[in-house]
Amino acid sequence: MILDMCAEPNVLKVMRIVKTVITFIKIMVPILLLVSASMTFMKAVADGEKNKAVQALIRKIVAAAAIFLIPTFVGIIFKLVDQDKVYYACLENATKEGINAAYAEQVEYYIINAKSTLVESTYYAARSVVDEMDDSPEKQKYEKELEQIKKDVVAANKERREKKMEASKPSTGISTTGEYTPVEAMDMEEAKVKAMSKQECMDYVASMARDIYFKNGGVLPSITVAQAVLESGYCKHFINGTHNLYGLRGYPGNKPKVYGSKNYLRGFDNFYEATYYHYKYFENYRNVYANFLNDCANHRALEAASYLHAYAGGSKTYGPTIQQLIRQYNLTKYDY
Repeated sequence: MILDMCAEPNVLKVMRIVKTVITFIKIMVPILLLVSASMTFMKAVADGEKNKAVQALIRKIVAAAAIFLIPTFVGIIFKLVDQDKVYYACLENATKEGINAAYAEQVEYYIINAKSTLVESTYYAARSVVDEMDDSPEKQKYEKELEQIKKDVVAANKERREKKMEASKPSTGISTTGEYTPVEAMDMEEAKVKAMSKQECMDYVASMARDIYFKNGGVLPSITVAQAVLESGYCKHFINGTHNLYGLRGYPGNKPKVYGSKNYLRGFDNFYEATYYHYKYFENYRNVYANFLNDCANHRALEAASYLHAYAGGSKTYGPTIQQLIRQYNLTKYDY
């Protein structure tokens, strides 16, 4: 356990600060004591109290020596008690070089993991550790290695998407794979959509969201599906004629008006058009949703969902609810 702790760069950073403080005290306190003793001695001699001055001087010299030697005595005790030199090695490694070595050990682990999995999460784990390292030739080496891994991750994601798209076969009925052709999605009748089960609703929305995402990027399908589930109650509660599964607002020129409300819901000719407008909404307000779109681009669905409060008029519960739906139904399966 101690060895594991001593391999943590952040622990070593704290210990390095502690060592610096101890060294400062070890040097400065004795100096201050000696200066004080000298001043006291000169004042006592001037007052004719030489014997008393000598005694005071001796006491302060002893105190200064003791403070200076205390860290040394503590080190000796550690060496005697800690026969395996675990604690002592921990203190010794609390240097700039030791901290960089600890980071390097972590980076090696994460880089191996990133190379073997080729997914964003392992790449960013390695990236975050490298960013903490001090500038050095070793850090530059890791940065070059990570640049290649990032390219490999992007290529692997593209290959995974293409394979999944190729393996998916459109259905003429209710899809159980989340794959409909855009034409099937457009032609789906509102009554048929409202009759879908929860899973059929999610697969249907995912088919449109995936088609748009793989062509344009933008909003992750998992988030689009979660929002449709929340806003339309699993495709069952939307105003007839709007095809609006996402609670997208409109203006007086749009159709139709929300009952007794100053707000208007936007109407669409079909569900695919509504899903495409959902994507365009975030693109049109990129300045508001910059962090959201950045997390989507890096396949961080849960992190992206935390920036959705503006979509719901500042609601603090909207983002966590979307996150809960993504976890509950494992909606990130639609993102690849």
